[in-house]
Amino acid sequence: MILDVFIAILRVLYVLIFFGAMFISLRFEWGREGKDERGRAIANKSYGIIFPLLPLGWFSIELINDYIQPISYETYKLLIWFLLTGLFIFHAINLMVLKRNY
Repeated sequence: MILDVFIAILRVLYVLIFFGAMFISLRFEWGREGKDERGRAIANKSYGIIFPLLPLGWFSIELINDYIQPISYETYKLLIWFLLTGLFIFHAINLMVLKRNY
């Protein structure tokens, strides 16, 4: 009972973090800061860090599915969802860090 409530709270918190990351990323991309030369360099550096992780993560999920333990379809969908949203969150964090350090 208490564990179910805790898991529900964690799910809501994760979704709120994702929407916050989405807001940060889109505000940067569509704002004045993302349109100048410095902003383009920051965005490109962040993309260069984040998006190679997508095939690596997907490959890891496939390796687990093929060689360690078969994954059900529902679990597979959940893992891909966490991969994509997690990378988006990590992208927003990279943007915030690179803005301060660039």
